[in-house]
Amino acid sequence: MRFSLLALGFTTTVAQVLLIRELVAVLYGNELVLGLILAAWLAWGALGAGLAGRYGTSLRFVPDSERLAGGLVLLGLLPALQMLLVRAARGLLRVPPGALVEFGPMVGTVVLAVAPVCLLAGALFPLLARRLTETGRPAGQAYLWECAGAAVGGALFSFVLVRYLDPFQTAALILAADLAAAFLVGSRLPAIGFLLPAILFLLTAPFLHRATLHWQWSDLAFAADSPYGRIVVQARESQRIFYENGILMFETQGDRPEEVVHPPLLAHPAPREVLLIGGAAAGNLREALRHPVAHVTVVEPDPLLLRAARLHLPPEEAAVLDDPRATIVLADGRRFVQTARRTFDVVILDLPEPSTGALNRFYTEEFFREVRAVLNPGGVLALGLPAAENYWSPELARRNGSVYHTLRAVFPHVLALPGDTTYFLASADPLEADPALWGQRLAERGIATRWVTAAYIRYLFTTDRFAQVREVLEGTAGVRLNRDLTPICYYYDLALWLSRFTPRLRGFFERTDVLRLGWVALALAVPVGVSRLRRRWAVPMAVGGAGLAGMMLEVVILLAFQVRYGSLYAQVSLIVAAFMVGMVLGSRWGSSRRREPPTARRALLALMGALALGAAVLPLLLQQPLPAPVFPILALLAGGWGGAVFPLALQAERGDVGRAVGRLYGADLAGGCLGALLGGTFFVPLLGIPQTCGVVALVGLAGLVVAQD
Repeated sequence: MRFSLLALGFTTTVAQVLLIRELVAVLYGNELVLGLILAAWLAWGALGAGLAGRYGTSLRFVPDSERLAGGLVLLGLLPALQMLLVRAARGLLRVPPGALVEFGPMVGTVVLAVAPVCLLAGALFPLLARRLTETGRPAGQAYLWECAGAAVGGALFSFVLVRYLDPFQTAALILAADLAAAFLVGSRLPAIGFLLPAILFLLTAPFLHRATLHWQWSDLAFAADSPYGRIVVQARESQRIFYENGILMFETQGDRPEEVVHPPLLAHPAPREVLLIGGAAAGNLREALRHPVAHVTVVEPDPLLLRAARLHLPPEEAAVLDDPRATIVLADGRRFVQTARRTFDVVILDLPEPSTGALNRFYTEEFFREVRAVLNPGGVLALGLPAAENYWSPELARRNGSVYHTLRAVFPHVLALPGDTTYFLASADPLEADPALWGQRLAERGIATRWVTAAYIRYLFTTDRFAQVREVLEGTAGVRLNRDLTPICYYYDLALWLSRFTPRLRGFFERTDVLRLGWVALALAVPVGVSRLRRRWAVPMAVGGAGLAGMMLEVVILLAFQVRYGSLYAQVSLIVAAFMVGMVLGSRWGSSRRREPPTARRALLALMGALALGAAVLPLLLQQPLPAPVFPILALLAGGWGGAVFPLALQAERGDVGRAVGRLYGADLAGGCLGALLGGTFFVPLLGIPQTCGVVALVGLAGLVVAQD
């Protein structure tokens, strides 16, 4: 039973990461989509646990051992089958590569893609827990072993599997673990009957991986996964098109690099030192080196992108990456700026719009101040945001206006150039916005361009859109500034993204923009009141609150770390692993001895009080210059607290063990579902990290009231 629970935790964690990566690569990866995936995952798991806890004992026509063995075998097969469904999704929906999937079909795909494995995994947990109690062990230990399997799976995937195995090979490893568990549970099949399918699957996995990628990508020339995402290259005659996680990055033979690079370099009278953040292989470096620069530093976190570029870019463009005037640094762009020991004349940011918390940190007031600190006198910062030639919707104006006013809070002089992309140039000193002067510099530097010519530059400054864009941006003075601890801009970006598919949601986002902590306190009063009236719901509600709080604490710690130290995959994975290890240690403590229900309830009350106190203190800590090792320690403590809640709550309950496990495990997952949907999507951008910690503290106080006798 213990190995089966380990396999269950391993399977759910690794399958979750696999399917999240597949869904992001096929659909889109903003905070709402990630929240929806996690919420759907946990909701289906909660439903499976609840159903198994209520009806699991009624399936007496199938022996327990055969039922569990069959469930484990099916669980091992489902991740690969679900990946096949996800990879076929674009073809079934008839959406071409690089195009956004509409919101409704996207939600349907997410809900269906995660349902089978989540329902089954949720159902297996209370059944395995009941069998564990029949061996004389406390039911709380089931949570301990499931958490241990999750910790092993998370760490193994983050540090080994994602680097050395393709997704279907990883799915084969999941199958092997579950087949071994099924054999140990007591299936009548011989061992070879379990071993052969896993071996055959492992041998055919690379072919299956490559073949199914062709379902999504015609003219596929390259596809590989790194810790940061999936890089795909299409080859169409002499053109190469690069995608990351299904979204177009760049294509050769295009003119976009000219728009990204030449305006900021022409705005500076003599650029010598240039910093490019992003766009390492997109042609930005090539265009920058056409100016009389002394040195260009290019920062790119993912070495896989550079490997793909060297293999598939035209030889003359790939050679630019080895130009002696260029240095390519494999690092997080913001962390590089924070630790830079040199200064620059021009800094060019070429990254996607702030659609996630990890990207948003490149558009905050604090980051702009860090850039200003590394700019020489007269230095220029340049960045671009998708816009529109003619009509700016209210959502587009709000998103771009937030970035504009945040820039203005740091740089007195900001210039906005119109087009399908609005390019912002910002400087502490007056900018020379003279098209004749820019055209003269272009000629003096001997740069022959296809798109950004002297005539195009003159058009930019003389078209009516030049004044109109500035007027629209100035008219958004009421938007909130984008800051590290209140990352409102990715919420504005989310509203813009959704408005393209469902305009009726505009009013909803305008109303939620005024969310306040008092509203959350009022909302929490409802479950508190219900639990006081229906006492049998009290402990499950406390466990649900713990699941919500644990998920939100993990989000807060991860975002706070990324703000300070960058989106460094290994360190972020370490924080997640520390959270899981904390859950193992916490559940080990919670199930270490048998407690009578009144004693267990008092311990549960103490945990809720500790949550309220810890969440109230956490913002004070996060505003300090904490060393990097502190963040895994915080995650360890948060996970330890969450892991201790379930076994204590189980001891506080009376009645049938199977039903209690199913009910409480379902409540834990349901609370996590709500935390996944609300935490990163609404609370963090709208309330900010400090007040989100306040929400967690309120959940702890509500738990104190709910869990009292």
